[in-house]
Amino acid sequence: MKNRCGYKGYVIEARSHELRDGGFSAEFSIEEHDGTGVTEAQFYLPGTYPSQELAIAAATQAGRQKIDVGFERGRAVVNG
Repeated sequence: MKNRCGYKGYVIEARSHELRDGGFSAEFSIEEHDGTGVTEAQFYLPGTYPSQELAIAAATQAGRQKIDVGFERGRAVVNG
């Protein structure tokens, strides 16, 4: 499952994946669109969530927080 939303000029794509052992993982990417194209930074949240909806909500909130505090663009980051 995934959800895309705009926030302060960026696009957050929150994703969840069902785990074999139960629960869901969460990750998100932040896209910055400009005249030259799209720059994307990816982040992975630690832990598991009991539902897809909670995983998506956690990833979306983490994306907003990451934008608010700043982040290094154009690279993957493990454990946000």
